[in-house]
Amino acid sequence: MTAQVKLVIWDLDDTLWRGTLADGDVVEIHPARADLIRALNARGVVNAICSKNDAAAAEAQLRAFDLWDEFVFPRIAFTPKPEAIRQIIDDMQLRATNVLFIDDNRHNLAGALALMPDLQTLDATMPDVDARLADILASQPVTARSRVAEYRQLQTKARDRAASTGSDDAFLRGCGIHAAAPFLMDNLDFAPRIAELINRSNQLNYTASRVDPAELAAAIIDVVRHDSWSIFAWDSYGEYGLVGFMMVDRGTKRLIHFTFSCRIMHMGVERYAVAKIREKQPACDFSPIAGRVDLTPADWITDASFHDPAIRTRLITMLKPEAMGHHDIRVMFDCQSGGIAHFSRHRARLDFDNAPRLFALRHMIPGAVEKEGVAPPHFPPRLIYGAGVDYSNPRWPDLVDLIEDGGLFAGCVQLLCERVSADGGEMLVILPPEDSPDGHYRPHMGHTRERTALFNAIWRQIAGGHPGVELFDLTGFAQAADMPDVSHYYAGFLQRLAREVDDWIDRATPAQSAPLRASG
Repeated sequence: MTAQVKLVIWDLDDTLWRGTLADGDVVEIHPARADLIRALNARGVVNAICSKNDAAAAEAQLRAFDLWDEFVFPRIAFTPKPEAIRQIIDDMQLRATNVLFIDDNRHNLAGALALMPDLQTLDATMPDVDARLADILASQPVTARSRVAEYRQLQTKARDRAASTGSDDAFLRGCGIHAAAPFLMDNLDFAPRIAELINRSNQLNYTASRVDPAELAAAIIDVVRHDSWSIFAWDSYGEYGLVGFMMVDRGTKRLIHFTFSCRIMHMGVERYAVAKIREKQPACDFSPIAGRVDLTPADWITDASFHDPAIRTRLITMLKPEAMGHHDIRVMFDCQSGGIAHFSRHRARLDFDNAPRLFALRHMIPGAVEKEGVAPPHFPPRLIYGAGVDYSNPRWPDLVDLIEDGGLFAGCVQLLCERVSADGGEMLVILPPEDSPDGHYRPHMGHTRERTALFNAIWRQIAGGHPGVELFDLTGFAQAADMPDVSHYYAGFLQRLAREVDDWIDRATPAQSAPLRASG
């Protein structure tokens, strides 16, 4: 099976155009091939040049045909082509098997193949050449995007690296490399791009994995079984976008995905990724990549927080701009929030929690946010709150004894409901199920069936006095097969729950123009 073509390297004379420029011919462009180059670029296949010509004359001619800006990494010189082609492929950090070289000279084709046996070649004199190029275009996914700007950035960086007189590490330190690693369900907004990266990557797909996009999203949602990170990178040369993805099986500590774009090759991003995994999974088994990836940190990469509002907005806007609408609704459901947002038809209106961006019911206690040194919770006009996130002991540090009988818990529920009512807001409270199997509760964290029944009853009693607060009870709605435990749910159930949330949003009164007051 022929490998996917990611790059086409074009000869010029009697290939892209008719005639020989150096002989003084008035060259004529092949219109269909010019159109094909533009179409290939638009569908994610980039184009380069390898031609024996005067560089200035060839550039002027390509500009006259309005084609110069369609090419990256041009090699135009009276030098042997095989080595020039190898240099183009190396500089673009690709593999020869994903490159097609098209030339009208069979000696050039044979010489390139002798140096790079995996290279794909095409004789420009063959009668079916345009049909074969059209087949390459037709094979590209309709969702593919142009990568010309990305490779133009890499071209500038390769030029500067070659001109640098210092070490590689010194060059990298001067690039100002930054990276951010969205964690768990923060990655759901990026799932289509992650799937594309995994399925397209070969050279830096260290786990040789392939995915179905829907199955990938379900695996990201299953936070009981999997930890997952994506990697975004940028430096003084510009944005690289989403360039990596890692997933670890929390039980076996095995790497499921460890995949990167070839555009970050030699930047140390894989080493940054190893360090991010070790923060959460210090016992992770890195043996599959040992010897291929340096497992020591890359100290020239600055770790940027995805939770910085400016960074988060910028990165989400890159891949899912529709998610950055007017956020008049907040989903406060801890690590399950992203799943509800992902499946909601109101995604553009939803802001959602994910650690450390979390609401905690204890923050309703006067002075609590000041004592903990955290920002007061931001309440837009509508709230969707998974009450069960606050049924476990870790959510009440130093206060567990005060919630055992429900006293402090009830007081906090009352304060939250009063705040929502006072500001004319609306809140949907999702109560955890009381009828799940014993093994689905978490007694080691205090979240028992008995506490669930007690705290649910408190919610039913207090919410009844606040018209803006509506309850949705998962008792009888959630089945054992929908969840690994009462605090975490599988993708199919979150999709069902998102439909219920959407129905509530549709029934709710028109959104207010101003957010509710922050508590604290």
